[in-house]
Amino acid sequence: MPAPIVKSSVLLSDEDLALQTRFYVSVRRASGRVIDLVWFRQNKEYARAVLDYAESMSDREVRDTARRLRFSQKLI
Repeated sequence: MPAPIVKSSVLLSDEDLALQTRFYVSVRRASGRVIDLVWFRQNKEYARAVLDYAESMSDREVRDTARRLRFSQKLI
């Protein structure tokens, strides 16, 4: 019997995925930078650094989305 295939060790709810996608798009639009969402999900240090960067930006949508994402991911 073959072993089950695991695509990711992190299961995301629809809300988490939507929030991360919104964050990705808003950062890309405001700064031109691309973030790695897979690495964001797997590495808390990277996630905190990206959120710190986003919260320092002048774009209000980016800052608000970063704060919501930090709270939902418990990265305070």
